[in-house]
Amino acid sequence: MSLININGETFGGLRDKVVVITGGATGIGAVAVTQLLSVGAKVVLGDVKEPEPTPSDDKFTFIQTDVTEYDTIVNLFATAFKIHSRIDHAITNAGLVEIGQLFATGESDDGIREPPPTAVLDVNLKGTVFFTRVAVHYLRKSLIRNSSTQKDVSILLVSSVAGFGNWPGLFQYSASKHGVMGLFHSTKDFLYGSEGIRVNVVLPNMTDTQMVTGVIAAYKANGVPINEPKDVADTFLYSLSNDTHGEAYYVSGGKTYEIEKRLDGVKSKWLGQDLFDELMAGQEALGAGSNWTKRKGGE
Repeated sequence: MSLININGETFGGLRDKVVVITGGATGIGAVAVTQLLSVGAKVVLGDVKEPEPTPSDDKFTFIQTDVTEYDTIVNLFATAFKIHSRIDHAITNAGLVEIGQLFATGESDDGIREPPPTAVLDVNLKGTVFFTRVAVHYLRKSLIRNSSTQKDVSILLVSSVAGFGNWPGLFQYSASKHGVMGLFHSTKDFLYGSEGIRVNVVLPNMTDTQMVTGVIAAYKANGVPINEPKDVADTFLYSLSNDTHGEAYYVSGGKTYEIEKRLDGVKSKWLGQDLFDELMAGQEALGAGSNWTKRKGGE
């Protein structure tokens, strides 16, 4: 695990780059939008509601978007491309946190007849898959249209500390954020190799936003360091503005660490060499994903 020194020196490279982001009306996303505009990026925000106050910068565009509705994501990217004739980076930041207890069905069988709400899964995981699919299409289109001037495009996924830890009570939230990590692991090499699209992921620990009101006090009482939204937003900008690929950024206590390479490096130790060799042979057989899609009817 390596500490990343984020000092903003590379952020200037985002000037006039077109960034599409969801979930930017409040919290971490809102700070990221402000940071991007401050360095001269052109920001197209998709959210269910417009930020208050709405940025007055002429480089800012708001498109009402519900990430659980596929056609609104298509509209978000299509509009961004129509306005700017290019898209450089895409951040899938929209998210919901768990409310209620999944297994609280009561003593009567009546409590189990109704399915549980799935908004957390729909926004955090299904919305991320939808967004990533559409982003790949428009980033590919942008690279083709601007082949002489555009060389770098990226997708930034947003998971959570709940995407790799044990978090009792956050049942659907943890499942969704583990799912985002599954998407990261299955796309990072595939999309970079086949499309030239960089894929990274950010995993914030507890961050002081409205989403965790009522919970954050327990962290503070136990002396656990808390992130400020700017800490995570700066990590977003770091990922976009640096030539990084396939990296996972864990943000905790205001500091950012790259954890993917370290986890990969010790995999043979905790799995055992024989099982590790079998795992790698299986991955090689899939041919970076192409063998799987071809054999299962894809292109």
